Amino acid sequence: MFQLIPHDLKIDFLKISRPFIIASTIAVVLSIVGLFTLGLNYGIDFTGGAEVQVRVPKDWDITKVRAGLEEGGIKDATVIQVQDPNLNEFLIKVQSSAAEIKSIGEQVENALKPKTNNSSEFSIERADVVGPQAGEELRTSAIISVIAAALGILIYITFRFDFRFAPGIVRALLFDVIITLGVWILLRKEFNLSTVAALLTIAGYSCNDTIVIYDRIRDFSKTHPNMSLYDVVNRSINLNLGRTFLTVICTNFVVVSLWLLGGPVIGDFAFAMLIGFSISVISTIFVANPMVMYMEKRANTKELSGKGGKTVHAKHA
Repeated sequence: MFQLIPHDLKIDFLKISRPFIIASTIAVVLSIVGLFTLGLNYGIDFTGGAEVQVRVPKDWDITKVRAGLEEGGIKDATVIQVQDPNLNEFLIKVQSSAAEIKSIGEQVENALKPKTNNSSEFSIERADVVGPQAGEELRTSAIISVIAAALGILIYITFRFDFRFAPGIVRALLFDVIITLGVWILLRKEFNLSTVAALLTIAGYSCNDTIVIYDRIRDFSKTHPNMSLYDVVNRSINLNLGRTFLTVICTNFVVVSLWLLGGPVIGDFAFAMLIGFSISVISTIFVANPMVMYMEKRANTKELSGKGGKTVHAKHA
């Protein structure tokens, strides 16, 4: 049977986890600082605006489309070429006031159609409009959905395993989501509903991968009661390492294909997942599992201090 990583591997992951925890913590802090200083590059899903997909003559390029829009009075439009070899289509995104949003499709047609030699070579394939109020509501709903997902996972892990396990998985989940968000801020990519969907997918993926290791830890604790938790956690990570890498490799094959071939709409969604899935390997191994050790030590310290307090009180009596 093929094994990517041998089962008898004995790496002390807990011992080498400190640099990874420090590096990931710094990345999270920088991402949060970037969120409050640079801010997110919100798309029309959250700010309001119009998105128009047009078909133009085959000899047109993105520069000619952008120049035609500017000459037609449409300023600061985002133009993206739809990556299909059989089509010459462009996605035009425009942020405008509520009064102008509904007429954007007509404005685009008036700006570009007269510049074609044959009017049949130009057509508007679709036009989507989002009002400013709806955009603000979507932004609030997106924030609530991410927070609700984290709380839901926290409650599930508490009942499924033990409260000692819950903070680790939520911390790893938040690390994956926040660092992915930090990359989005750094690259100034558009933050829209597909990005929110990608973040929620990353949260679910990170949770699933960590739960598998937690299952190993729980089973090993039962079958090897004399083994220390430190050794149990290390052994569980080593035994699950092959599955972790095979899972992320297989999923990233699909994600990379979507990123390269999916076009501008699916491309950003896939790119966000590529970042999150790759980071989740580090957070699962070096963030979630050391947190279990921390929670165990904290519980033992409280138990010992409680016993000490009772002893002192008994002597005083």
